[in-house]
Formats: sequence, C-alpha cells, structure tokens
Amino acid sequence: MYDPYDHYFNKAKKEWYKARSAFKIEEIDQKYKFFTKDTKTVLDVGCSPGSWTQYTHRKLTQLKVQDFKIVWFDLKKTDLKLPWVYSYEQDITETESVDQKIKDLWIEKFDCIISDMAPNTMWFRDVDAIRSIVLLEKTLWLYESYLKDWGKFMIKVFMWPWFEEFLNNLRKVFGQKWIKVFKPQACRTESKETYIVRY
Repeated sequence: MYDPYDHYFNKAKKEWYKARSAFKIEEIDQKYKFFTKDTKTVLDVGCSPGSWTQYTHRKLTQLKVQDFKIVWFDLKKTDLKLPWVYSYEQDITETESVDQKIKDLWIEKFDCIISDMAPNTMWFRDVDAIRSIVLLEKTLWLYESYLKDWGKFMIKVFMWPWFEEFLNNLRKVFGQKWIKVFKPQACRTESKETYIVRY
C-alpha cells in the first residue's frame, strides 16, 4: 500500500533533505563509486526540490574536493542556497540560453551529469513513461555537448515498452561496458522508475 510518510520520508526529514530522493542518489553513489575526489563539476538537470544537489554537495565536501561547482537547471524555483552551487530557473531545452549560462561560469565540460527529472505525472503509467522519454530525448544534447569523454551520468527513466531501444541507443553513444540499469531500494515498490548509470 502506498504510504507517503514511509521510512525514507521520515529519514529525509531527520537528515534535513528536501526529499526522499536523496537516498536514491546515495545508493547509486555507493554502488558505483560515482563521486570521487576528481569530481569538480556536476550538472543537475531538473533538480527541484534540490535533494540531489544537497547530497552531491555534502559528498564532495566530505571528500574535501576543492573549488567544485554544481550547476542546476529547473523550471521550478527552489530556496536551496549552498556555496559553490549555481542555480537557474530555466527551460533546459532552450539551448542558447543554457549554453550562455554555462559559459559564463567558465565551464567547458562536466565530470558528471545527474538527472532525477520527470514530467508532471498524469497517473497513467504508460503515458507518463512515454512523456518521460520524450523529455529525456530533448535533453540528450547536454550529455553529448557537455559531458567529458569519460564523464559519468545517472538518469531517471520509467520502464515502458521501448525502454530497451532507448537504452541501446545510449550504449551506442556512450559505451556499452560502462552503462548499467539500477533500481535503488529507496524507489517505491510500485513505481516504474529506474536509473541508467554511466560510471
């Protein structure tokens, strides 16, 4: 049965995270050793309400990474204020505007791109899954333009009939060996969401 106030919800409150999704990125990080001392630049796509940025900031601080930069874009405004975090209320598909904001930060490429982005759900699973992939396809230009050659990414997707086709296309572009599919325990059991990770 769906419980909005489950273990992860309460844990997020205790640890001052804005959402339970912080524990999804934590599991991915622990499994694949995603963030390291060499992680200097991170792009968070669709970050609202900000828990992924919170986790990333905490982890890089714990690793004692010097002068890191976390850049996030979202249509929704958040009140998250952290040092070395650059936030933009911006449509990620507006390429020229996004390009300019990244260049203004003197960033050529990112070590990591993370995305927990999803469209506003309509509660029809197949429809939500299709809308999710359409949205993702509109953001792939970022990975192709701004991810370092051996850069990492984690992307939320919803399982749907054409998932394998999308996954295979990613593997062709970014290398089959380093791309995995992983569903963290922090995901709700009934959810179709999963994550594609390049590590």
